[in-house]
Amino acid sequence: MTMAVRYLVDWTFDKTEITRIYAEPFSLNFASRRVLEKTGFSHDGTLQRSAFKNGRFIDQELYALLKP
Repeated sequence: MTMAVRYLVDWTFDKTEITRIYAEPFSLNFASRRVLEKTGFSHDGTLQRSAFKNGRFIDQELYALLKP
């Protein structure tokens, strides 16, 4: 998955005018968070109670990557 995210990020920055990519994985989704960290995304903060899933509110994490 890390390789796929790297490819997509590289392609997006090379082929478009997008300068910032962000992701909001659920706080307890440690695998997705780790992929983002390994791909160079920085952790910008926690979005408390920002999603409603399975009958309850849960936190999300905000990760971002800026075009070099």
